[in-house]
Amino acid sequence: MFRVVALGYRAGMIVDRLRAKKNFDDIRFVYCNTDSSLLKACGKEEDEHILLTDIAQCREAIHDDNELMAVLVTCLGDYISGYSSWEYSSEIMSELWNYADHSYCITSLPFWAGRQRPAAIEMFKKITYWSDITVLQDDLKDPCNFCLNLYCGMVRFLDLLLSHPQKGRSSELGDLPFGVWATEKQLLTALNAMYSNNMPEYYEAGTFSFHKSTHE
Repeated sequence: MFRVVALGYRAGMIVDRLRAKKNFDDIRFVYCNTDSSLLKACGKEEDEHILLTDIAQCREAIHDDNELMAVLVTCLGDYISGYSSWEYSSEIMSELWNYADHSYCITSLPFWAGRQRPAAIEMFKKITYWSDITVLQDDLKDPCNFCLNLYCGMVRFLDLLLSHPQKGRSSELGDLPFGVWATEKQLLTALNAMYSNNMPEYYEAGTFSFHKSTHE
């Protein structure tokens, strides 16, 4: 019913750190990478691991029957995997948008020098076309922007997103993740409130921003 797709090595580390905090037995985790050695470095044996080789294979591998909610986690400009994994992000986001009732993306803009940041911004524009809501961490505004803690904010936010239930709508919705049946306006308002109340140091630094889909 719910799927989290980790694209690239850093995204895999983020999802693994999330899962080390608590169990998410009702969520299907998928790890994707273009590097076979890095692919097996994250996740568990029972998880799905997809080695990405080309665009057609990417779409076929990630496609599934209709799901209620799908979340793509990726770090734009993931230099460890040679830039290649994150270049599949818009294709994967497009596929998730096509079959999931609600599709979200949690990603980051790198602060490293060179051409990574401009290239990441262009890829971010492609992602926002397909993602219902894109949550963007700007690494330049991360209050914990040293190596070991760089992505702890993304871990915390992903935990909030997946752990917060939509209460009060029916007896069957008690275990559903946050925002599943919210309207776009309600979801943006609720995300901002959740973020400001639970991550004040990031909120004050302006680390995260929320972006509506540009898909017509």
